[in-house]
Amino acid sequence: MINLNRSGIYLVNPNGKKLRPLDLDSRRINKVAKVNCEYIKFGKSERPLKDRYKDYKKIFGNDVNFNVILVIDDLVKLREFEKYASSKLNKYKISNPNSVRKLEWMKNITFDEEKSIILKSFNEYNKI
Repeated sequence: MINLNRSGIYLVNPNGKKLRPLDLDSRRINKVAKVNCEYIKFGKSERPLKDRYKDYKKIFGNDVNFNVILVIDDLVKLREFEKYASSKLNKYKISNPNSVRKLEWMKNITFDEEKSIILKSFNEYNKI
């Protein structure tokens, strides 16, 4: 079992077809993208992964899948790898409405495809 008290890379996606906002902050709730089970987020957590999981449970309730892909305790390596892997996923990234800035949320990619890209990228990154 993976220790959720450590930092690392994760994938998260809400269950269900109902579109829900990424952020519940009342100042931004109508400006942010809405997601459902067709969207997957790639992210890093420098805090314990269990804390990041709690953040998503606040937004989506218990109706969310949180999957740890890699545990990386070295925060410099974690930051560098997240940027490296994120660049491999650019074509799938979405933007908030009225924005061109890409988010870590993706569409038109399966969980298995995204996980495979991340793990392959990690092997490449470690050879650099």
